[in-house]
Amino acid sequence: MISKKEKFFYGMGDLSANILFSAVSFYLLYYLVKIAGLTTFLVPIIFMIGKVWDAITDYLMGRISDKTKNKFGKRRIYMLLGAIPYGLTFMLLWLCPFEMTKAVKCIYFTFIYMLYNTAFTVVYIPYNSLSANMTNDYDERTSLNAIRIIMANIGILLGAAVFSLLAEGEESILYSIDGTEKTAYAVAGVIFGVVAFTSMIIATLNVHERVEAENSNQYSFFSTLKQFFKLREFRCNLLYYLLSMVGFDIVMAIFMFYVSDSLGLGGGIISMIFIAIPLIMAMISSIIWVKLTEKYEKHKVYFAASIYMAIVLLSVLLVPKATDSATLTYVGLSITVVLVGIGMSAIQIIPYATLPDVVEIDEYKNNVRREGAFFGIVQFIYKLANGFAISMVSVILGLFGYVENADLKEGYENFTQPNQALWAIRIVLGLIPGILFLISSIFAFRGKITRKHFNEVKEELDKRKNINKVEEVK
Repeated sequence: MISKKEKFFYGMGDLSANILFSAVSFYLLYYLVKIAGLTTFLVPIIFMIGKVWDAITDYLMGRISDKTKNKFGKRRIYMLLGAIPYGLTFMLLWLCPFEMTKAVKCIYFTFIYMLYNTAFTVVYIPYNSLSANMTNDYDERTSLNAIRIIMANIGILLGAAVFSLLAEGEESILYSIDGTEKTAYAVAGVIFGVVAFTSMIIATLNVHERVEAENSNQYSFFSTLKQFFKLREFRCNLLYYLLSMVGFDIVMAIFMFYVSDSLGLGGGIISMIFIAIPLIMAMISSIIWVKLTEKYEKHKVYFAASIYMAIVLLSVLLVPKATDSATLTYVGLSITVVLVGIGMSAIQIIPYATLPDVVEIDEYKNNVRREGAFFGIVQFIYKLANGFAISMVSVILGLFGYVENADLKEGYENFTQPNQALWAIRIVLGLIPGILFLISSIFAFRGKITRKHFNEVKEELDKRKNINKVEEVK
């Protein structure tokens, strides 16, 4: 059994990562378009190149950590060494060469985004693989990942809500430094970079690796990929995880546009409040979802949660703009974010808790344990999907006439985005994530790994290890 203290410190690693991840997910698209002034058709170049590079390095990092032999741990050594670089490169994301042309800005942000993704990969792929090394108990993993998600949501709360309070809009705390959002964003980037790398170091020093591989992965990338895709559990659980994560990514990427533009509420404290509410509700409700997965199988609980989320997200289409009725806007948005927060924790916890179980299935069928390669490939495919999804959000905004700040002329304070752009934001937020959640639940059923089946696999693996030990003695 893993102590509650160690589970807390393990979760602190995801708190650290999500401080950065959520700030990037909620604000980078918004920052590039609204503050840096890049067009909605240039931004996808940054995201796609950055994510393709990120995907490649994910798999390589997984293989490297699988083959590492170090008394500090094959995963933790990279978490420790990579912590400071990933904090520093995050800071650079919010330093824009404002006097340069849009083309130069595009090149700058592409390069920095690639650097940041590389540093993040060095830390997060080993961290993501770590849960499979900490325990091989079916329910313990759910408990471990529940605490991880609670801490992750605290990280999201800091990286999204507090970041908004510090940097977004004239109402933000750091805006008063020199009266510009560009300085506010830059200073917020430094603050959060320091908090993130410090938290990761503390987490790394307080967790332990227990489940070691006795047979390392000697297969090439394509051989490993081929073996993984032969497993029904891998194919289905990959799509299950992928679709749930991409749906959540779209929510994060478009939410600021929804609050600021579609509802006309602006940034600063208002944004912070409405980002914070669903995250707090997610933390509170996570206990309920964990209890349900202990009583029922994970895929059944996730199915119920996906239906719930698809229905709740439709409500974003109905919340009126503040200029029509400020009271109804605040009430409607408050109810929506509370309900979304309740379901959000299930969408996060359950797929994450299921993924490590595939490692044992792979070991059982292919006689090799390779959690680093497994999580590297999963993240490789996810990063490609994430880059494509966020790029498409930007393209959709551009196709429906969204105007970035740099193109605005005089009279900005009286400017409103085209009505079709405002409705495109609502539709992207209200329909697409819910559809993705529903589709992901189908794959959750098709790739289900029940408690009974997992325990049978684990018992067989234990028998094999005992036989190998006896043979070694002979």
